Amino acid sequence: MNQYISTSKRWVIGGLFFFYCFLAACKPAEVVRIYELRCEYLKEPLGIDDPYQQGPAISFEKFSPRLSWKVNGRGKDTRQVAYQVVLSNTPEGLRQQKTIWNSGLIRGHQPFCFVPAGFMQPNTTYYWKVGVSSGNGSAVVWSEPGRFSTGLIRQQWLGTWIKHPSAPKESHIWFRKNFVLPNEKMPGHFFAYVASIGYHELYVNGQKADNRVLAPAISRLDKRVFYVTYDISRFLKKGQNAIAIYYGPGWSRNNYFAKRTSQAIRVQVYGNQFSLFSDTTWLCKESYSKNSGRFDFMDMGGELVDGRAYTDQWMLPDVDTSNWQHVVNYPPGDSVTLSAQMTDPSEIIDTIAAKTISRIIDPERHDTIYRVDMGKEFTGFLQAGFKGLRGGDTVAIMVSMRDTNPRLVGATYGIGNKVIEEQKQQQRYIAAGRGGEIFRNRFNFFGGRYIHFRGLRQAPHLKDIQGLEVSSAAEATATFECSDSLFNKIFAMDKYTYQMCHTEGVTVDCPNRERLGYGPEGAYQTMWGLGLPCFNAAAYYVKNVRDWADVQLPNGFINNVAPQISDMYGSVLNGTAILNTAWEHYRIYGDKRILEAAYPVGQRWLAFLSRHTKDSMLTRYQFGGYFLGEWVSPGPIFEYAETAEALFFNNCAYAMTLDFMIRIATTLEGRSADVQQYAQTLNALRQALHRQYYKPETGTYLNGDQVRTAFALYAGIVPDSLRERVNAHLQHLLKSQGYLNIGSFGRYPFYKTVLSEAGYFNLIAGILKKDTYPGYGYFLKKGATTFPEMWEIDQPNSTVIHTSYTGISAFFIKGLAGINEAVSGYDTVLISPHLVENVTWCKASVETPYGRVKSAWQKEGNRQVTYKITIPFGAVARVRLQNQPEKLMSSGDYVFEYSLN
Repeated sequence: MNQYISTSKRWVIGGLFFFYCFLAACKPAEVVRIYELRCEYLKEPLGIDDPYQQGPAISFEKFSPRLSWKVNGRGKDTRQVAYQVVLSNTPEGLRQQKTIWNSGLIRGHQPFCFVPAGFMQPNTTYYWKVGVSSGNGSAVVWSEPGRFSTGLIRQQWLGTWIKHPSAPKESHIWFRKNFVLPNEKMPGHFFAYVASIGYHELYVNGQKADNRVLAPAISRLDKRVFYVTYDISRFLKKGQNAIAIYYGPGWSRNNYFAKRTSQAIRVQVYGNQFSLFSDTTWLCKESYSKNSGRFDFMDMGGELVDGRAYTDQWMLPDVDTSNWQHVVNYPPGDSVTLSAQMTDPSEIIDTIAAKTISRIIDPERHDTIYRVDMGKEFTGFLQAGFKGLRGGDTVAIMVSMRDTNPRLVGATYGIGNKVIEEQKQQQRYIAAGRGGEIFRNRFNFFGGRYIHFRGLRQAPHLKDIQGLEVSSAAEATATFECSDSLFNKIFAMDKYTYQMCHTEGVTVDCPNRERLGYGPEGAYQTMWGLGLPCFNAAAYYVKNVRDWADVQLPNGFINNVAPQISDMYGSVLNGTAILNTAWEHYRIYGDKRILEAAYPVGQRWLAFLSRHTKDSMLTRYQFGGYFLGEWVSPGPIFEYAETAEALFFNNCAYAMTLDFMIRIATTLEGRSADVQQYAQTLNALRQALHRQYYKPETGTYLNGDQVRTAFALYAGIVPDSLRERVNAHLQHLLKSQGYLNIGSFGRYPFYKTVLSEAGYFNLIAGILKKDTYPGYGYFLKKGATTFPEMWEIDQPNSTVIHTSYTGISAFFIKGLAGINEAVSGYDTVLISPHLVENVTWCKASVETPYGRVKSAWQKEGNRQVTYKITIPFGAVARVRLQNQPEKLMSSGDYVFEYSLN
């Protein structure tokens, strides 16, 4: 067996310590550039505060923001050996070395640091840069400056919450305030801080402040409201100015929040010796649009736009406000915390052109419906132009996910065996009777593919209809491609489904029917297999951890969705989502703060669960739907609380919860007593479950299906002496059944199990290549453009944009390409590719805190395989190839060749 490495050096090193010592003695590499400066995982964020603070009021006393960077370097076998970070209030201060904090030269290779607590002041702009040394005695090379600003503490919100005095709750409201600036160019920045219980858009002198939509991100509105910080300096002028806000009620109308909140905004503007804030001198008026529907489960509604009242002048400084009203104060109380939004905004990420228009006759109403196929499922807005309408004509715009006959267009709601089509996602436009009439969503979105127009006097034109994709998902960063076109399509659809289910700053189940942040869908396989490796989503998952903390009850129970509140079905997986998310985030970014934030929540959650145990095992702690097992596995199968399968499933999740807490407590240190206590409880639970459910005659647990077998292996229920036998049983199931008999809840333990054992890869690859039911290839064969809720894609109660099966990218990225985190913070990368039958080549890349990791392989017939690996500057990799001894390798590009004998 021959091996070739495209470098003149070979490293055979026994361990990381020796490797680092050798590395420090190497000739220093030339640093090309320092790039991607970030603060709290965001690029030049405005108005940040402490994202880990969970109390009733935000303070800056303990705020220690994380600054990070990446380095490009030349040469191999080198890394950053020292860094220095400086912080100033002005760009000039950086140039003139007038700093407010200087870290000094710190030896270390990690590409991040924390500004010590006590340096941050609210409502302040900071500039910073980092210098890096890449070897002994080498000069420090400096980055370009970065910028961030801090948000407000409670005392700096000088104004009050304001609202319209009498508008119906579905109305969209205009708020405005005129003010005068005496100087044409006032020095410094002007920041507008806008909080809203609902959505808002900010306009300054008629110009929209930025590109975001549906601001701010969703939170638990009766406990925490996010504010958005806007730099409005460039919009201001000498003399009369106007700040205006377009408001939509959003989640304030949801069944839970409507009883506990109102529809209000709060505004604070700060500039150089200037302050403006919301009070009763502001004016308000009902706009030309409003919500329709309840904005609740199975009736998220749409929007009504009255073209007769349309104006684009309402936000200008000199508009006539004689028929406007003064606002009234609304005091939500000190229980509501104002927090900075520190996650990616919702934005329009793409525009879709309409593909076809067909004319159908409704046989019941005998009128015409024009059905427009947008070509694919999407989440977002509609922009549609109409011609030939008369004043007062009403156009109903109905959205569906399926191309159905006209009788089903009206069957818009229901569950079980009833048809789900538009889910009451109905929009309406009232015509003004003049040319150029356009409907466009603003404060409500929908999920679907087919747009039905009723009430038009003439057919619409394709060029006048556009879909606007809306998502709050972070930038997609991972790539994957292989010789199998079906695998490539599955990977692409996985990413697109995640984007279309990432709305308003939370990963939801489906955008059309519920829009709820369930734990099993959003925090496990979707996060580990897709969100973290394939998107720049670090900031989002920090938010998500606090979302889960916000929905914990005083008795320790954690609500089944976050950040919304819902009393629908749940399981142990929901409450444990905070621990899973925190742990996987830590494994990639090495940031212990997220563990420290999740740990006390986990303690209270485990205390709650411990009160519902008997004979060391967990019992049902709530009834109805609060103890679900697996969900939407082929069938479809729904395991409700009454089944033995659900009881075993939840106990495996309980074991997983204890294991997470042991790992986190060990990592945080100083918690040895907790580790001992949780370890004792976990050992007793594992032994009890094994005694209760293991069948020695078959070597299986309970019914022995794929979910129970995988979860027993992952949760450590299987003794070491039986793991080979139980693994063999799972492999037999996959081979004999020939499909993935898993649903939404069981994906994480299943893939964690099968991706850790080499014997599964050909089996999974063979299953994924099929286009028969149930399977991902079957979705594509049926014409799906996003993943549905159920394997049974034609089931009428299955939505077709859903996170049930997202995260299959893990098989491609972590499996075939073999790119995994090995040590927290990607300090060390594990590269362990897996060759599978009928795939001749594969290549993938993942963006890590150190830079881009690449892994590729290509077979040359049955004779040879060539591996190509790129390790970014500053990182090292444990490389496992073709059953060879593990190699420890430094940054650089490598080529390996092995025979396939």
